[in-house]
Amino acid sequence: TTPKTTASSAATAATNANEQAHVKLIIARGNAEIARRITALNAMTTIVNATKKLTGAEKADLNSIVSTNIASLNTQKAKLDADVSISDPATALATARTDAQAIILSYRIYVLILPQINLIKTADDQQVTEANLTTLAGKLATRISAAQTAGKDVTALQASLSDLNAKNTAAQGISSKLEANIVGLTPANYNDNHTVLSSYRDQLVTAHADIVSAVSDAKTIITGLESV
Repeated sequence: TTPKTTASSAATAATNANEQAHVKLIIARGNAEIARRITALNAMTTIVNATKKLTGAEKADLNSIVSTNIASLNTQKAKLDADVSISDPATALATARTDAQAIILSYRIYVLILPQINLIKTADDQQVTEANLTTLAGKLATRISAAQTAGKDVTALQASLSDLNAKNTAAQGISSKLEANIVGLTPANYNDNHTVLSSYRDQLVTAHADIVSAVSDAKTIITGLESV
């Protein structure tokens, strides 16, 4: 064996050792990211089950999204862990990098799945408020009618009530349809269009503004009824 051959073998061994160490580091970091995502998904199950307007079937659908992603992440973990056993260090390193990237690209837990569920939860909360406003509007309508029968000028109150109902109806039109629009979105949809959720967020902001306006109308009516 020549000194040149010995040096070459030593260099190869050093490269292999470095690549193997890198593989183990990638696996450790990947496993930490998977664990972090699973923890966040489990927490989301609690949020879903606490919703009021979602039906049992709708909750089951959302929980299915959570459980499916958890199962897939565990499968990805097993795949990543197995990369350390690949005999060729260079191949092991390339495979580990690909498998680690898949934790982000193939699942999109933070930028799609969790926001999806949060948007649906927000819409659910809005629907609760909207239902309460519908009930309140009915009661206010009765009081306005009684004031009118008593000969009071209720023109302004009726205008506020009309605005309340219009704003609440507009908000309901957004909140009630949102789940069906976003529940089927997949990581592939996000990878093709990173703004895929933006329009739905904007719609919820609009619905929230309508709700705030409706609440303001209700307060105006209540104050007005006290002074007529």
